[in-house]
Amino acid sequence: MTDTAILAAFLAAVAGLVAGRAWAAAVRRGEGRFGARSSAHYIQGLHHLASGQADLAASEFVKVSRVEPDATEVHLALGDLLRESGQVERAMAVHQALLDRPELPRSERAQALVSLALDLRKAGFLDRATRTFEEALETEPKNIHALAGLERLHEDQREWRQAADLQARVTRLRKSPDNLVLGFLHAEIGHEALKAGQRDRAELAFKEALRLDRRVFPARLGLADLCLESDPARAAAILEEAIQTTPGRAYLAFERLAFAYEACGEPSRFAALCERTIRQNPADWRARLALARRLRGDGRPDEALGLLIRAIESNPQILVVHLEAWRTLRSLEAGGPAFAQYADTAEASVLYRDPHLCTACRYRADDMLWRCPHCHAWNTYVEERLGPSSET
Repeated sequence: MTDTAILAAFLAAVAGLVAGRAWAAAVRRGEGRFGARSSAHYIQGLHHLASGQADLAASEFVKVSRVEPDATEVHLALGDLLRESGQVERAMAVHQALLDRPELPRSERAQALVSLALDLRKAGFLDRATRTFEEALETEPKNIHALAGLERLHEDQREWRQAADLQARVTRLRKSPDNLVLGFLHAEIGHEALKAGQRDRAELAFKEALRLDRRVFPARLGLADLCLESDPARAAAILEEAIQTTPGRAYLAFERLAFAYEACGEPSRFAALCERTIRQNPADWRARLALARRLRGDGRPDEALGLLIRAIESNPQILVVHLEAWRTLRSLEAGGPAFAQYADTAEASVLYRDPHLCTACRYRADDMLWRCPHCHAWNTYVEERLGPSSET
């Protein structure tokens, strides 16, 4: 969930509290109805927020805060809106003013500290943000927002062990635990250990990731990497199970599987895998590309070209398929040196290879990412499939 969505949910939740405060104030003033003026600004602020106009929403909440100076929820929401609209210094001032109140209840103080920590993180003061999140947890140890915010800070700094420990605490507190995210964090721990040459530690982390959730594809890739050279048969079995569990990620295992089958003396198994994948999903251009490369390497360029043409027909925007087609044509001596020159030039200037899209925030990336760098969601990237143009 993005920060804006969390903010919208928070504002909706406190709407009733604000109305209640307005009613109580009206009763104290002897009025016959609750604070219509303040509630009108609040409703208008919610309308602007729903329209994605955080700056206008903040303007309305400033008016509400003047009418209801003691409504902590309104000031918290105002500060969060200012941060979302890019006015980080003003947001910090609002949240710090709340913290300066001597009689602020413990739960509200913890929430103000969380909001201030989010301000500091957005301003780039990561050390201060970390200390502020920790202060919020000292004030209220079970504050999920503080735990989640501190976890994200550790993720951003690739401190996977600390992030996993915090996610485990969040999982225990939430009624609907998310073991998938915890599994991905353990997979990252495993990959860091593998890079450091700590193979035993890496294996334990990958196995823990899969114990938490069998869909953690990078954990299976890591386990396969551990034994790819020493025991290719085992690596192939791990990768085949990965494809069976998560068929949509099969292409991420193709290169490793080709190596494993070759090392086992059974290279034909890779072609069989690609053919099976194509039968299951005729639009899978990656399987066609992988099989075409294999056929061209085996001296069967005519068959390879047929596969590539089918791939281009259904996915005309994928440049690497075009490049492989040109290489295949060159091996057929179609066009001579001119075709070879074109293929070399195009390959050296590739700008658009394999488009991937985050389903949570629509952020684009060339490669498969397990964590979105924009919205920080895990396992939300899919390959963007664009159909052929309908124009003739």
